[in-house]
Amino acid sequence: MKGQNEMKMTTGLLSKTRHNTFALVIVSLLFALSGCTSTQSSLSYYLLHSAVSSAQSEGSFKSSADSPEKSTPLLITSITLPDYLKHRGLVYQVSDTNLHISTTHLWAEPFEEGLRKTLRDQLTNDNLVVLTNRDYQGDSAVELSIHISDFVSTFNGNVVLKGHFIVSAQQAEKGRYPFFIETTLEEDGFSASVIAMRRALAVLSTEIAESARAN
Repeated sequence: MKGQNEMKMTTGLLSKTRHNTFALVIVSLLFALSGCTSTQSSLSYYLLHSAVSSAQSEGSFKSSADSPEKSTPLLITSITLPDYLKHRGLVYQVSDTNLHISTTHLWAEPFEEGLRKTLRDQLTNDNLVVLTNRDYQGDSAVELSIHISDFVSTFNGNVVLKGHFIVSAQQAEKGRYPFFIETTLEEDGFSASVIAMRRALAVLSTEIAESARAN
């Protein structure tokens, strides 16, 4: 009888321990889920292109059809980016040798997609018709490939955009054009960084437009 009672007591103790362990696991999971929820709610998303300027550029493109200046058709065949721009997090150069990729400040779309939209809008404002591969019928369009080696906000308070682009057209030699563009951050923060990146792309767009029309 004593052995049976000890067995019952021991069994009861183990059951209680398992119950407490199970409760602790549930509480831990709830805390983890709560932490995930708070983390997700603190994420910030950014667009490289501007929806407002996109609408304006579409309007200006329609009106440019009636202008005496002929629009130049342009096909962007390729864009090459450094690996650090293929992440979803915004990038900041914290020193001469180190980059920080944010886990809470993120691009709302893949960077290359935002870059193509931004260039399309700005090149349209420069009186170029940006074609897609689907639109391109092998006509006398200027073909453009862009290689970006760096595009980043730096600890010096500016955005650096450098690389080269290649412009080619029928019956014309390919032209390779290097670029190095710097724009100043008006204030601290990732929003100011995105605005400075847009300004840098506006300068690049002007250089591309001039080279495309020259071909």
